[in-house]
Amino acid sequence: MRKARLRFSGRALGAMLIGIALAFSTFSVAGAANSVTVGAKDFAGAQIISQAYGQYLASKGYDISYKDKIGPTEITYPALKSGDIGAYGDYQGTLLTYLGGTPTSSMQGTYKLLQAKLKGTGITALPPATAVDVNAFYVLKSTAKKYKLKKVSDLKKVAPKLDFGGPPECSDRPLCLGTTSQQLYGLKFKDVRKLDAGGPITNKALDDGTIQVGLLFTGSSVVKKNYVLLTDDKGLQPSDNAILVVKSSIATSKFKKDAAKVTAALTTAAYNKAALSVFNDKIDPAEAATTLLKDANLVN
Repeated sequence: MRKARLRFSGRALGAMLIGIALAFSTFSVAGAANSVTVGAKDFAGAQIISQAYGQYLASKGYDISYKDKIGPTEITYPALKSGDIGAYGDYQGTLLTYLGGTPTSSMQGTYKLLQAKLKGTGITALPPATAVDVNAFYVLKSTAKKYKLKKVSDLKKVAPKLDFGGPPECSDRPLCLGTTSQQLYGLKFKDVRKLDAGGPITNKALDDGTIQVGLLFTGSSVVKKNYVLLTDDKGLQPSDNAILVVKSSIATSKFKKDAAKVTAALTTAAYNKAALSVFNDKIDPAEAATTLLKDANLVN
């Protein structure tokens, strides 16, 4: 704000005008720093992360609005970079892979690599939560028994006989069926069906035999008792901890300090409980996030 150059003859008038000027200045700064549009990816786990951060920040005085179900990282991250949103919940291994990096099995190691990738972009990834949610290949117990499946590499010989189902973007994702996955496992399924991101459609397809192999998430999908998790024996999946990705201009010291409270509350157990309440009990992700925050004594 430019410095005023006018002189005021009356003390009362001068005080009033200075007060107005100060109030306007304070409003402008607060509006810029405290107004945040929180976006969310298009599945329950990620929506819970975004809602948890957004709701807690709102309780600390931030002006929070939401844009929900934007899409996968390929859509949500560009929305952040363009300024359409100011922050959103993601997973550090997934984001690093999208940015062309190679995540590791180390939480802090992957975070350092992500920080390096984001340097100079105007985007900041806050430190990761302990909650982990990774891609995983699941089959029915009957399928595992029939084909003697215990690990992902066991699929290679029988994949041409089997139908696979998962997120629509799975074929292009290195950590799903994309290049990196093919280099490690070489899986060529009879058919690859575009279903949903670790949700009820993939579950139903597994249950009714439409597919024999499904891509679900270890921390936020419904994993039934008759499902078998195939061991990722070649280490395809990285440390995919939950993170908040935010515009650097928004990530003030206060913002980071407030957000850190939510990060501490996002344990794998708390995250899994919230996600399963969405799938099993049909709870809205926003309500599930509220319960998570209440359980952590962050909101009343």
